[in-house]
Amino acid sequence: MDQQPINLFGGTIATLERSLDLRARQHEMILSNVANADTPNYTPFSMNVERALQEGVSDPTSSMLVRTDENHLSGDSIAVDSEIDTTFAEENALLFRGDQNRVDIDVEMTQLAKNSLLYKTSAQIAGDKFKSMKNAITGGTN
Repeated sequence: MDQQPINLFGGTIATLERSLDLRARQHEMILSNVANADTPNYTPFSMNVERALQEGVSDPTSSMLVRTDENHLSGDSIAVDSEIDTTFAEENALLFRGDQNRVDIDVEMTQLAKNSLLYKTSAQIAGDKFKSMKNAITGGTN
């Protein structure tokens, strides 16, 4: 019996899962920035999702599923989510506000739209992967 894990999608599902999680966190962060647009002395937060995805999946604390029966599929490693670096957004020199609030609502709404599109794209790709798996299991029948 082969004890090597079978990786059906080359890590695509794990990457998509991480992308969806990070995009959801970024969405919450952007909404927090928008909600505090009128808060004096508020400094908006930002997160570099692309960098976090590049760093992502090779976590030494990942766990392995163990095959308990030779008829079972072996499992892939599951990465444990680590803390994501969040930073204060860069200061916009063109933003002149007397209350020292550094939220630029136009920038935040643009980031929100971009993040929403990327989230939906990741969700569609994940859905397509699962449809492909279902199709393989059912032999191409609905």
